[in-house]
Amino acid sequence: MKKRLSTLSYILVCALFVSACGNSNDSGSNPSSGNASESKSASTAEGGNKNVEFKFFSNNPDRTGGQGLAEQKLIDRYMSENPNVKITVETLSPDPQFQDKLKIYNTSDKLPDVTMMWGQKRYLYPLVKNNSLVTFAKEDFAGQGFIDAAFDSFTMDGKIYGIPKNTDFLVLYANKKLLADNGLEPPTTEADLFKIADALKSKDIVPIALDGRDSWPLALLFDAVVARQSGGFELYHKAMDRTGSFDHPDVIASAKKIQRMVTEGMFGEGFLNLDYGGARNLFGQGKAAMYLMGQWEMGISTDVNFPEEVRDNLIAIPWPASDDGKGRTTDLLAWFGGGYSVSAKSESSEDAKKFAIWMFQKQNWAKTVWENGITFPAQNYDEFKTGKETRVQNDLTGILGNATVFSGANSQDLFSTSTAKSYLDAITEMMASKSTPEDFAKKIDGIADKSFKEMNP
Repeated sequence: MKKRLSTLSYILVCALFVSACGNSNDSGSNPSSGNASESKSASTAEGGNKNVEFKFFSNNPDRTGGQGLAEQKLIDRYMSENPNVKITVETLSPDPQFQDKLKIYNTSDKLPDVTMMWGQKRYLYPLVKNNSLVTFAKEDFAGQGFIDAAFDSFTMDGKIYGIPKNTDFLVLYANKKLLADNGLEPPTTEADLFKIADALKSKDIVPIALDGRDSWPLALLFDAVVARQSGGFELYHKAMDRTGSFDHPDVIASAKKIQRMVTEGMFGEGFLNLDYGGARNLFGQGKAAMYLMGQWEMGISTDVNFPEEVRDNLIAIPWPASDDGKGRTTDLLAWFGGGYSVSAKSESSEDAKKFAIWMFQKQNWAKTVWENGITFPAQNYDEFKTGKETRVQNDLTGILGNATVFSGANSQDLFSTSTAKSYLDAITEMMASKSTPEDFAKKIDGIADKSFKEMNP
C-alpha cells in the first residue's frame, strides 16, 4: 500500500484497494451484459407486458445536477426503454433525516423498492437483521469494471446486500484567483492554512467553507487532522479495533489544532449553523476561498448557478501536509461510501433488483457520472475519458492517482448505530470549545470502547 503510484492510472489505484482487501469480485468477462437494448429485451422476455411500479428513495433532492441528475437520467432512460415500468422518486435530505426515515421504513416493513444505502455494518445490520434486503451475486456485476474491494462494505456473512456507487475521498476545493488576489497561494502545509486565515480575517472572506450543522464533515476534518498529526491512519484504526486508544497525545494535539482553527476564524463565524447547501453556496458564490468536501462535489466547477469567474478558477487539492512532514498529502482519506440496496419485502423486488443491476452496467452509472463530471464511480471509467475533463476532474484524478496510503472506511462509519451520534456530538462539542482536548480524547475513547463491545458481542 505504500508504493508510490504517481504515474499509474485509476485502475491501478483500484488494484491497491483490491490488494488491501484480498477479494476477487469481478470476473471481467461478460460482454453481453453492457447495453440497454439487451436490458430491454431481457425485461420484456421475463416481465412480459406486466405493468410494474416501484419507488426509488434518494438522498439527492436536486434532480437537475450532481448525483441526483445521474440517478434521474438513468431512471428516465430505463422507463423509456421499458414502458411497462414506472419508477417514482422520493427524496429526503440532509442525510440524518434520510437515515431516520430509512429506520422508520425498515421497522414498518415498508422499505422503498430501491433505496440509497451506505455500506458498513452500522448501516446495514438493522436491515439485514430484519430480512429487509435482497442479496446480489458477484456474477450480477461481472464485466462491469467494479473495484473488487468496493463490495466489501456491503457484504455481511458472505452475502452482498448493496451496490457501491462511488470511490469517495476528502479534498479541499480552492478558488485560485481569490487566493491570488489576496497575495496567497493554495496551501501545501497546515501552517499555510493559518496564514490564509490570518490574511483573510479582515476582508469578509471565509478561508474554508465548512458544513458544521451536519457534523459528519467535522468528523472528516478530525480524521484528516489526526492522520497528519500521527503520520497516517493507524491510530484511529487501532482505536476502533481496541488494540489502541483515542486517548492519545496525537488526538489531543489534533483537537487543540482544530480548536485553534476555529478560534482563528478558519471556518468563519457561525459555521456550526451552516448546512451543506449553505457551505457549498458560500464557496460557489466566491465568498469563501476554499471548501472542505468529498470528491463527489467535483460538479461544482460546472454548476451554472455560480459565477463563471468562480467556476473558471476552481482547483482541487489534498488536505495539506503536517508542518513536520510526518503527515503527507499522499495519505488519502478515501473510502467506498454510498450505494443502493433493494427491498426484499415488496411485490416488485424482482423488477427493482433487475433495474438496480442494469443501473450499474458500466455504460450506465460509470459512464454517466464521469462524462457529466459528477463523481468518481466505484468502477473503472478509463474508457469514458474524453480529453475534455474539467480542471477539477483532472486535479482529483491526480490526487487519487498519487495517493500512497488509503484510509479505508473512515472512523465515523465504523461506530455502532447507538454510538455514532455520540461520537459526532463529541466532535461538535469539541469544536464549539465545550470540552477540552483532553476530555474530548477520553470521551471518544469511551464511545469507541462501547461501540466495539456492541459490534463484537
